[in-house]
Amino acid sequence: MLIMIGTDGTELTSKVAKRFGHARYYIKCNENANIIEVIDNPEHDEKHQVLIDAINNGVNVFIVGNIGPHAFSILNREGVKIYLARNISSKEALEKLRNNELELLTEPTVKKSMHKH
Repeated sequence: MLIMIGTDGTELTSKVAKRFGHARYYIKCNENANIIEVIDNPEHDEKHQVLIDAINNGVNVFIVGNIGPHAFSILNREGVKIYLARNISSKEALEKLRNNELELLTEPTVKKSMHKH
């Protein structure tokens, strides 16, 4: 299983970002919390190409603090799992994922996208 977390920093001690599609960084890791890659997102890619690339490279679980309709639709149509984790570190989110303590999302948590698509 490959997991991507939108974060405020580059370490697993970093908080899960409040808005996934506009996270400052994405951490790609495995279920054992081994970091595979840290992706910088300085421009907050409104087309979410980073997410599409992640799916094409095997990421099948995404952990979000919130997610808007555009990013959600991209992930949802690919059949990946999207879990909600708010106000905790990425490491804590991974622990909660392993313990089945995160909510599996079936719809976006934010009603409007921040950009026009």
